[in-house]
Amino acid sequence: MLKQSVLWILSVCILWSVGLARPGSAQSAEQVLVEWQFDTENDLRGWVAGGHLADVQVRDGAFSGRATDWDPILLGPVFEIAATPTQRIEITLRCTEESRAELFWTETLEGKFGGFSQEKYASFAVVGDGQFHVYQLRPFWHAAGKIVRLRFDPPNKGRFDWAGLRIVDRAKAAVSDEQAWQFATSPGGWQTEPPTSEPSVQDGALQWAVDSPDTILWSPPLRVATQENSWLSLQMAATAGTTGRIHCASSKRYGSGNVEFRLRPDGQMRTYNIFLGSLSVWRDDLVLVGLQPTDQAGVTVRVKSVEIADQPLGAPELEVEFLGSTAGVNRVGRPVEVSALVRNLGGQTAENIVAALRVPDGVQLLPGGQQADRISPWLPQTITWQIKASQPGPATVELQLQAAGTPPTSCRATIEFTPSPQIPTTDYIPPPQPVQANVDLGVFYFPGWGSPSRWQPILDFPKRKPVLGWYDESNPECADWQIKWAVEHGVTFFMVDWYWLRGQRHLEHWLHEAYQKARFRSQLQWCVMWANHNPPNTHSREDWRNVTQYWIDHYFKMPEYYRIDGRPAVFIWAPRNIRNDVGGSEQAAELYAMSQQMARDAGLPGIYFAAMSSHESVAACQQLKTEGYEAFTSYHGFQLAESRAGSKYFGFDKVVETAGEVWQQADERAAGLQYFPIVDTGWASEPWHRSEARVISGRTPELFGQLCRQAADYAARQGKKIVAVGPWNEWGEGSYIEPYAEYGFDDLNQMREAFCNPGTWPPNVIPSDVGRGPYDFPPQPATTRWTFDKDGDLEGWTHNSVARVRVSDGLLLGQSAGSDPVLQAPSVMIEADRLRTLVVRMRSDADDHPQLFWGTTMAGQSEANSARFAVTGDGQLREYVVDLGGVRTWRGVITSLRFDPVNKPGVQFAIDSIEVR
Repeated sequence: MLKQSVLWILSVCILWSVGLARPGSAQSAEQVLVEWQFDTENDLRGWVAGGHLADVQVRDGAFSGRATDWDPILLGPVFEIAATPTQRIEITLRCTEESRAELFWTETLEGKFGGFSQEKYASFAVVGDGQFHVYQLRPFWHAAGKIVRLRFDPPNKGRFDWAGLRIVDRAKAAVSDEQAWQFATSPGGWQTEPPTSEPSVQDGALQWAVDSPDTILWSPPLRVATQENSWLSLQMAATAGTTGRIHCASSKRYGSGNVEFRLRPDGQMRTYNIFLGSLSVWRDDLVLVGLQPTDQAGVTVRVKSVEIADQPLGAPELEVEFLGSTAGVNRVGRPVEVSALVRNLGGQTAENIVAALRVPDGVQLLPGGQQADRISPWLPQTITWQIKASQPGPATVELQLQAAGTPPTSCRATIEFTPSPQIPTTDYIPPPQPVQANVDLGVFYFPGWGSPSRWQPILDFPKRKPVLGWYDESNPECADWQIKWAVEHGVTFFMVDWYWLRGQRHLEHWLHEAYQKARFRSQLQWCVMWANHNPPNTHSREDWRNVTQYWIDHYFKMPEYYRIDGRPAVFIWAPRNIRNDVGGSEQAAELYAMSQQMARDAGLPGIYFAAMSSHESVAACQQLKTEGYEAFTSYHGFQLAESRAGSKYFGFDKVVETAGEVWQQADERAAGLQYFPIVDTGWASEPWHRSEARVISGRTPELFGQLCRQAADYAARQGKKIVAVGPWNEWGEGSYIEPYAEYGFDDLNQMREAFCNPGTWPPNVIPSDVGRGPYDFPPQPATTRWTFDKDGDLEGWTHNSVARVRVSDGLLLGQSAGSDPVLQAPSVMIEADRLRTLVVRMRSDADDHPQLFWGTTMAGQSEANSARFAVTGDGQLREYVVDLGGVRTWRGVITSLRFDPVNKPGVQFAIDSIEVR
């Protein structure tokens, strides 16, 4: 049977209407291809009930039943229709429980499951209010060519009444290779769905009142090459909403893909350039594209144009994404940096930028700072000023910004200035004054900030800047500040992300170089959170013995190591990975038992294992308990909020609303395990994932404090001794509470107020209060030229599948160890429209075709993002010049380079220099 838990949504699903009546507003041009109505008593219309169902019957105009287990199945009769991307399925259903239903399809009756498979599938959420609803699905099953059978899996809990299903298609239209539409005179074949409010052409644009956030404006059938066109440029005005969404389907893949974009809902015509090239379906030919213009109902929308293009389009359009201080805490009488992050949302570079900052009385504008003379569509620019306030309180600054050919814009920000605390003079950080919480507060810690290149993607997000600056995480003094701030706000221990792959460890600089050398380490406990999201077949009995021995030898006997019931605690990210690699639960249980015995043999009372995942059901928790786990928690708890939002963009208020349900459901399925409630610190992963990011918006200290108070109350009612808190410092994923630019200490203050008894708490001290810092990595000079002039210095380049790599006598030398040798450059930031030529001076033992790969802010390294050139294998140094400007994908901002000097095994090579100019 097909397991629904491992399947993802491959369709657009719309809850269309309430009431048993058939949709009466369907467009007359649509055709019903197949339909089942259960209006004759005891007539199942050829459908057959499978397992996990009871009380199956047809009565009162509906196919009724009750789920008895996890996989109820209804198998349909055989039929045949041609499959097209414009078809949709309408299911009329009444349910007593909120859950999910599934629909499978097949173009063949052959195979293990009668033609059905996990890739030919659509899932949709059902409302459990006991009322009939019509659910619409766009299966995008056209790659199958035809459809001959359906399988409907009703919700796996509660009762259901299924009044009918039908397959509808719009009238056949000619396939178009058009990829630009101007809606000056007509809709151009675009149609809304549901068709409840048809757009009309007014003042050169399509205009309509969107009465449902599920409304989608669909293109006519298309045939457009995606490899040459990765952008959709949209001119649209909307009066309300947070996000819009672009849907698309390609010719040879099942399902659709979608990208959400943030709205500027001011009613003005705006340009939106949306990158689609990273979608998995953005392959082959584009056959359909849809615009979901807003996530709110009752919104007036005007669409002037849609164009599928190979780059961003439109005139320059500047937006100030951030204006304010990046210090986090601003003291009276000290210089404070004010930053403005400015993006160009158009398709042309904005030139001759003029940015002026106005300050109020009592605030002095100091010399210094940095300006920007141009802003491209690809790379935001940071403009800075230095100011100083003479008195405490709020100060409002105003930015006036303009560029050639663009309308001026302005914005304001209020910066709060506070007096410096009265602190005795000291030659180091003032010792921590721990504050005791009513529970053990354990906070996840991500040790990912050991080099300037790790901070590079975060620099464009100035409101995330830590109070410590862009710090060197291996610095023990930075760890002492973190320890001080943590324990003074009730934190008991850090659960440190820890990485081990067959004995190879990485990202341990914070633990080994900073924490273990910190003066205050005795104040803050810690434990391992083994992030074992390793490749398959990398866990084994021998490896398990080795990792356990490493913990025993290096960690478990530290006085600071956190213990539960007197035993060192270990949190495991993926118990399922261990189980799968070693042959099953029974074998996994043997490993955990072995660890317990090893710990006892070392004089310890044992180990307390807690699971981070693989606990989604009662059965899963029972399995964990059988294997040897005693507790579970999770890194985040926002999944229920995301599921209900049906979007990767949702508000932190939804996380707060659903948290109690998340905790209660976890306790209900615990099966004898302890559950540690999780308090989320947010998620907004644009630095890592750009256009594909999940974004939880609107996280404020007040909302975070509300979540903390709920958790504290829940822990008190349920007798919980431990509460887990989302990451302390996941700056790239957008999960952090370590003091930072936007809100300073406010998150930590809220957490302390929620979990600690009222009292006289220590003041929040920052490095400049005691004359310490800054701790930023030294600025890294931007370079696009590497000459390898210093023996032993690879100048930041790393390698793979290359033997005997060394720098000697002004050359980088090596020999390929396989057919895919890799030299990876250090982090770069190259504007492709300025630097367009690769110059390599090298020699090789064989005629070959070296290859340069690149990644951008929008897309990673790939075959499409590459260029080859021929070299002569005569062992002589030669200079090779490659025109990158002529390569279609050399666009935007280049953030990474990889150079494969040869493509054959056993070839010796030498590189004198590499330059992009």
